[in-house]
Amino acid sequence: MAESIDDAWNMANGLQSDGLPNINPSNGEVTKFQLSGDPITNQGWIYPKNSTGGGAGFVMFTGPFNLAPNDTQWIMIALIPALGNDRFESKKIMREKAMLLRSFPYDTLAYGVTPYKIDYVDTTNLPDIVESEIVPDQLSISQNFPNPFNPETTIIFGLPQQEHVSLKVFDILGREVRTLLDEVKDEGTYRIRFNSLGLASGIYIYRISSNNNSVSKKMIVLR
Repeated sequence: MAESIDDAWNMANGLQSDGLPNINPSNGEVTKFQLSGDPITNQGWIYPKNSTGGGAGFVMFTGPFNLAPNDTQWIMIALIPALGNDRFESKKIMREKAMLLRSFPYDTLAYGVTPYKIDYVDTTNLPDIVESEIVPDQLSISQNFPNPFNPETTIIFGLPQQEHVSLKVFDILGREVRTLLDEVKDEGTYRIRFNSLGLASGIYIYRISSNNNSVSKKMIVLR
C-alpha cells in the first residue's frame, strides 16, 4: 500500500513500496508483476484462497508518454460484472467477457455502442481454434489473456470477410518464432490458444495479417 510519493514511485516501477524487489513465491524469482498467476488453473503467483480483503479498487500506472503540448490521451476502463455458481466460474465468465470486449473496434466501445450480445463460453475443453458468429467491421485482434503468461495464453481476432489470414509470433529482434495460423478463414471472430513451450521469458510480438492489412501487439512470457 502506497502511503507516500516515494512508495507510489517504487510500486509504479514494479517494486515493493519500500523499494525492495518483488519475489514470486511460486518460483523464487524476482519479478515486476505481482500476482501474475492464473487462479483458474491454480498455477503461478495467485492471491491466497479464502483470504479476500475487505476493500475493492484498482490502481493504474501508465507512461511514459510522448505527447505534444496540449495533446490528450484516451484511456478506456471497463467494469465487467460476472456471476457464476462459485468464485472460480465467475472469474472464467469475467475473463471471457473481457477478451471479447478487447476484440471490438475501439470506436465501437468509445461511443458506447456494443452491437453484440456478450455470452459466456466455457473454454476449458475447447480446441485450439474456436469460431463464433460475431462479425467485426474491420480486421481486429485482442490483447492476449492472461498476460504475462506461462505457458498458455489466448488471442481473439476478427475478420470482416472471408480472406487468407496469417497469425505469427516474433521475438523482440523481429525473428519469427511461431506460425499459429496461415490459411483462408471465413468472416467471424476466432479464439486461438498459444502455448509458449520452448520459448524463453521475455517480450514477444504477435501479428495478424490479411491482404494489405496487419495489426501487431506485444505479449510477455514470464517463467
